[in-house]
Formats: sequence, C-alpha cells, structure tokens
Amino acid sequence: MMEIQKALNQNAVLVLDEGQAKVAIGKGIGFKARPGETIAQEVIERLFVMEPEGVKKLQTLLGQIDEKFFFATEDIIVRAEAVLGEKLNPHINIGLCDHIAFAAENIQNHIFVRNKLLKEIEVLYPEEFSIAQWAVDYLKRELDIPYSFDEAGYIAIHIHTARCKNSDNSESIREITIISEIVRLIENELQFSFDGEDFALTYSRLVNHLRLFIQRSQTKRYVGLDQEIMGLVQEKYPESYAIAKKIQILMQLDFQYQVLTEELGYLAIHIERLRMIKK
Repeated sequence: MMEIQKALNQNAVLVLDEGQAKVAIGKGIGFKARPGETIAQEVIERLFVMEPEGVKKLQTLLGQIDEKFFFATEDIIVRAEAVLGEKLNPHINIGLCDHIAFAAENIQNHIFVRNKLLKEIEVLYPEEFSIAQWAVDYLKRELDIPYSFDEAGYIAIHIHTARCKNSDNSESIREITIISEIVRLIENELQFSFDGEDFALTYSRLVNHLRLFIQRSQTKRYVGLDQEIMGLVQEKYPESYAIAKKIQILMQLDFQYQVLTEELGYLAIHIERLRMIKK
C-alpha cells in the first residue's frame, strides 16, 4: 500500500512509496483521492520517479489537455519500453503527450506540419522509428484523428531522447539537422538525388558516416588520414575534395563545429563513391 500525497488529476496521483515520492498513473485513481489515504498496488498502471519540477509540469499539462492524449501517450511508452527492453526517462510523458495533443489541435485546424528530417530520422534511429510508425497507426485508430506519417519522425525523436541521459530533444534535432544540411549540399553539388529504393543503401551508409563524423567533431576525437594519403586523395579526387571543403565551411559557419583538414580525406572518399554511382 502507498500513501497519497496529492491528486494531480483523476488519473494521476503523487504517492509516497517506501519514503520516496513517485507519480502513480491509473484510470480513476485520483478521483476523490485524499492526502494521507492509501492506494492499492493493483489499481496502479504505471509508477515512476519524477523530481518536483517535473511533477509541476505534469500537473499543468494534465489540466490543459484531454485525458485521452495522456493515456494514448502512456500506451506508446509501454509499447516502446517493451520493444526496446529498457525503461525510458519519465520526462517523455510530458514532452510526448504535449506534442501529440498539440499535433491533434493543428490537424483539427487543418494545419499539417511536414517533417523535412523524416528520411534522416528513419536511418539514424531505426528502432525508435519503427515504434513511432506503430504509434501513428495506433493514434489514428485509437483517437480517430488523421495523424500524418510525418509524426513518426517527431515521436521517434522523443523516444530516442528518452533513451539518453540527456532529456533535451534539441541535441537530437541539431544532429539530424546538420546531417540533413550536409546531404542537401552533396545532392546540390553532384546534381544527384537519393530518392528511390535503388539508393537506399547508399543513402544509409552516407548518413551513418556523417553521424560519426559529427560525433567526432563534438568530442574532438578526430580520425585523420596521414599527409601522404591526404595528398593522393586531393590529387585523385579534386571535385570530391572540394565538396568536402564546402562541408567543412558549412560546419564552421552555420553550426560552430571545427573540422580538421585531415578529416576531409575520409569524407572526400565517401563523396567520390557517390560520384561514381551517379556516373
């Protein structure tokens, strides 16, 4: 048995469990709940720890949205944790629920927001994206709201962020945005498009290479070719090396990442492979 400290709404209460404050979720468990009363374990559908500031945000959110969005979000989280075999950061309840409710409001107002990063998200976060695809189908069926396929990208980011120690979506979005900008630059320079099944594997290889390239820039753990090999790359692949230099400038000017010249060799080799595929 757990002691109720505060009812957040009719479906969520703050409880004291073995001396630790936790949020308990369950349909109707907050209805007529009084501080000091006890609550049985069997009526709790989900129990998690959240710091006081998070509890305040959750209570504010619950007061502003229809409870159907909250329980749909809980179902998605339960599904994600089961598929991934791990617990997600409890902050996902607030962020994902708020997003799903806000997206529904946009749809009702005939505002459909396109996700320009969808392709990159699918490659970078395949596990999360697969769960997000299920989530979109579930939301359409459960809530009878025509969520678009673009929502799978946004949901995948929330799930990915909740798997990381950092609970801020902005870092994930920043990484995806940088990769998307580099891919567009390469497409423009080569007058080439990755659209179509024939280039799916090539595109996936490029995106994963760029992710490692960015992560090395973030951690300053560079991997460079020696000077002799660099000279050969510049001599044999001048067009590809020139594109790599443009990527270096893009990273520095638009995203404030310092990219060592030695790193450009690997990038040029990868771009040259794309040039050969195009030919």
